[in-house]
Amino acid sequence: MGRDTFMLLFVLGSAALAFWVAICRPRLAPASFRSGGIHLLAALVVGSILGPVLNAVPGLPSALSLFLALFAVGLPAITYMLLVGMWLVQLAAGHVSAPRG
Repeated sequence: MGRDTFMLLFVLGSAALAFWVAICRPRLAPASFRSGGIHLLAALVVGSILGPVLNAVPGLPSALSLFLALFAVGLPAITYMLLVGMWLVQLAAGHVSAPRG
């Protein structure tokens, strides 16, 4: 499997995880645009520091450190960024359930 194919499948897997969380765990979604904006800012920060963090993983050329960088850092970060996008689309469409108390 080539690098491009792997990255495509990796991002599609992240999207599937984000979709699952958005659909099966609606209580995690923000209830207002204000809290959605906070999540958006957090996703932007995560996205901006993702590259340097992945480059800072010690011993990156080894298979174990590459596995660690991808699945312990990259997968949760990309999943969160995609999830925030899905939450904002749900907020804009008005499909978020009533505020949770």
